[in-house]
Amino acid sequence: MTRPPIAPLEQPPASSGTTPVGSRAPALTDAYRPIRRVEPPLSPVAGVLAAAGDRRVVLADAVEARDRVFCGRPDPPQHLLAPCDVVRRGDGHDLELPWCREPLARLLAARAAGGAPLAGGELVTLVVSLLRGVREAWADQAPESEGPRGTWWIDDGGRPLFAPGSDDAEPVVSAADAVIAQAAEHTRDRVLVRLLEEGRSALQRPRALVRALPQLEDALFEACAPRAIERAEERAGGPRVAAPRTAVELRPAGSGIPGLIERFGDAGIADAVGDALDRTRAALRSRLAGGRRAPLLAGGVVAALVLGGGLLWPAEPEPAAARGASERSPAAAPGPSPDASPASSEEPVAGAPAPEDPAAAAERLLDELAECVAHGDPLCAGIRDAGAEPLPPEALETAVGATQLALLDDYGDVAVLRADDPAGERGSLLLQLVRLDGRWLLRTATPMAAG
Repeated sequence: MTRPPIAPLEQPPASSGTTPVGSRAPALTDAYRPIRRVEPPLSPVAGVLAAAGDRRVVLADAVEARDRVFCGRPDPPQHLLAPCDVVRRGDGHDLELPWCREPLARLLAARAAGGAPLAGGELVTLVVSLLRGVREAWADQAPESEGPRGTWWIDDGGRPLFAPGSDDAEPVVSAADAVIAQAAEHTRDRVLVRLLEEGRSALQRPRALVRALPQLEDALFEACAPRAIERAEERAGGPRVAAPRTAVELRPAGSGIPGLIERFGDAGIADAVGDALDRTRAALRSRLAGGRRAPLLAGGVVAALVLGGGLLWPAEPEPAAARGASERSPAAAPGPSPDASPASSEEPVAGAPAPEDPAAAAERLLDELAECVAHGDPLCAGIRDAGAEPLPPEALETAVGATQLALLDDYGDVAVLRADDPAGERGSLLLQLVRLDGRWLLRTATPMAAG
């Protein structure tokens, strides 16, 4: 029986350079468009998330990343974090790596918490990928070795990858066994449950996987056709649609809004601004491609400006209730239908609930976020924008203690607020809210240094 491939590694076109980051030398080519910097624990390797055509990759310094990737294999591994390409900088080299979106264990927990367990085809992909990855990881290990240590991640294409970690990380076999045990809770299908148990048993003899894996793969593929594993956010937002892309000129470091802020203000705020701008553009492209009405792009851009510029000035937080309605932009309000009379467009509908105020929405969202954290659910997908990245731990800690809110700007479907701790024990938290289908959701929460 011919076994279908599991999310084969797509070989990127060769390139000869990368993008400048921080103190790095200028780029030798504009093949990559930098998006933002990623670092552990949100990424297995520190580097720059970049766009290369329609792909998203991570560019990591070759010297700094040498212990966090698998290099020097005679055959390119399909389920180990390994370089796809080597690209040149003026002062060294970068490794082009797949973009690992989140740890596989966290994806399984988020899918289970959201009431969307993995389908049979996704479970087949997961088990076969982990078994193949263990076989690849043990290919060059000494007989007395426990195998490499690290964490299983999911890449942007829905493919599990094993990334090397520190010495206190789990060995590859026990890490794979724990993930398969967690995945078994996603199904009650007796055939799949039995095959998952057989996979766990096969892991106990990793060197024998070369002989045992073909027969087990045949049984798994017969049970279900493999399919890419979807993240919880992707399932909530529907299938991913490839938006049309246009060529973008790569600007030198320090240009644009984030660059200006970094030159005259705070580098951390510049990073937050660049991140917010990228998420706003990506959300707009995705929702336009899906036919949904998106919040105004101008709102997101101006919100990022407020985030990066206005908050650099020391000022006492102004109570949200003190802001007059005249300071808000009415541009996002939908216009009346052609056949509606002037009176009907100005009078509120009897019995209709008043739209939620951004300040009240922020207070509600922070309360719900604190409730999620208290119950061990830092993802809190029910109040987050589908395309939002996980909140950093310091933002979660600050959000729990923040009780004083100040509305900085309201652009209709995008609002920016500052949340402060009245006791002054924590720094401020910058919140970006987005309104989708009449409901306010939390897009970003950026902690600011105290004082």
